[in-house]
Amino acid sequence: MTKTVAYIRNSLKDIYPPGEVQALVRLIMEHVCGLSTHQLLFGKGKELSDTENFKIKEIVEGLRLYKPIQYLLGIADFYGMEFKVTPDVLIPRPETAELVERIITDYRGQAPRILDIGTGSGCIAISLAKHLPKAEVAAVDISPEALAVAEENARMNQVAVSFLELDILSEGYSGFSCRKPESHTEGTFVSPIGNLNCIVSNPPYIMNKEKATMDANVLENEPHLALFVPDDDPLLFYRAIARFGQRHLAEGGHLYFEINALCGKEAVAMLRQEDYSEVELVQDLYGKDRIIKARI
Repeated sequence: MTKTVAYIRNSLKDIYPPGEVQALVRLIMEHVCGLSTHQLLFGKGKELSDTENFKIKEIVEGLRLYKPIQYLLGIADFYGMEFKVTPDVLIPRPETAELVERIITDYRGQAPRILDIGTGSGCIAISLAKHLPKAEVAAVDISPEALAVAEENARMNQVAVSFLELDILSEGYSGFSCRKPESHTEGTFVSPIGNLNCIVSNPPYIMNKEKATMDANVLENEPHLALFVPDDDPLLFYRAIARFGQRHLAEGGHLYFEINALCGKEAVAMLRQEDYSEVELVQDLYGKDRIIKARI
């Protein structure tokens, strides 16, 4: 095993900072070989199987091509849980965990009906279902491939979430095309959990003009469908969801958004124009505009 650890370090030392190399070694050995940090330190004589060595080589080669470790392992940690991730879904981010924490704090001990729009891996919906056990949670996405990943994550984390395929931008906001992932029958959106108390979304919000400043491993590996919006309409999804909320939120219900830090004031103004009240703009741990909460 000592030789394997040295191989990982030597293969990555000229590409990643030393601290990141150490973290990658721990992740690879934990997920491929089932070794904790303690076992890694005291199990230097352990012999790895041919399968383990092949998998490690495959991951290292991917890392040398700047592929995200989460996709190479097929797993990402989020809010104390593990989620399957594939190139069909975004890798969960710490900023999104702040959004989840805000909703859990606001609804702790209650039984809200929650809809997550653009669920991707399902990390938001599943985390809310796990930590708000009285809640009824549904989640939608335009991508059937993403929904398949989210459904597997719900099973893996042992929570009940209703999943639907939905194009939130369809039919000019007047009706929303939706279907269950296993069905081919489409129709107007009907919530599987009744009138909603809470709608949450981390929709696409990066403008195309921002691509030049993005890390290559994100730009070249994560799904553009879940990342980008037109430069001339960066609030496209927020506006559609706000209008959707007007029809499906119960009186006093709330919207929660993760937003592009460049568009905080514009998003607040749009929600007020769409007749939402108590619009609150919240900064993340880095002091950037990141979360919006609004009341219908």
